[in-house]
This record gives sequence, C-alpha cells and structure tokens, in this order.
Amino acid sequence: MKRQKYRVVKEHRASFSYAMIAAEGDEVSVGKEDPEMPKWFWCRDSQGVEMWVPSSHIDIEGLRGKFNQDYNSVELDADVGDLVQHLGESMGWVECLDNKWRYGWIPKNKMRHLRKTPKQTNEPRS
Repeated sequence: MKRQKYRVVKEHRASFSYAMIAAEGDEVSVGKEDPEMPKWFWCRDSQGVEMWVPSSHIDIEGLRGKFNQDYNSVELDADVGDLVQHLGESMGWVECLDNKWRYGWIPKNKMRHLRKTPKQTNEPRS
C-alpha cells in the first residue's frame, strides 16, 4: 500500500520537549478538557508524565482513562516545504514520518495533501 504524502505549508514546532508513550490498556488520570481543542484531555500517566491526549485514543470513565490503542504524543518539528509521509490521522492531527525517518504529529491545517497527477504519455491521440 502506498502512503499518502503531504507538504508542510506552515511551520510547526513541538509544544513539548517530551512525549507520553502508552500501550493499549495503559491507564491515566484524566484532567481538564482543552477549551481550544475540544475532546483533548490533559492526562497524567503512572510515571508522572502529563500531556494532552485525544479522546479518540482513550476510553474515559470519570477521572480515569484507559488507552484503547498504542499512543505516542511526540510532535514533529517541520519547516515550510518539508515533505512528510502520512501514517494516520486523529482529531485534526496527522501522524507522519519526514524524509529523515523522524516520527511525530503535525496539525493537519499546516499541511496540504499531494495528489497524484495522471502520467503523461507520448502516445498519439486518435
């Protein structure tokens, strides 16, 4: 399967210098919801790492949450013009790899999808 490609159209710098890494089934304590990005919750893992987590990745019951899939919150620094490979998407963010095999998330509104153009042929038209 070919992966989709995106071009960065607005610079992105990671909000945090650390990441929350979780496996499916890991539990976190759930705090407030982000007023600017609904359905993102401030969570704290068993190691004391605190990070915003999208509700699509955790099942929340009261003040506790359990990851329903593996998760890595690392953001990818990107400059205008950078090309990245699409790995997945969640709640306005694209999970991707850059051309140096660095992994991370970038907001989708800072990228444009590169669509394939039809191949040109030299065959005469009838």
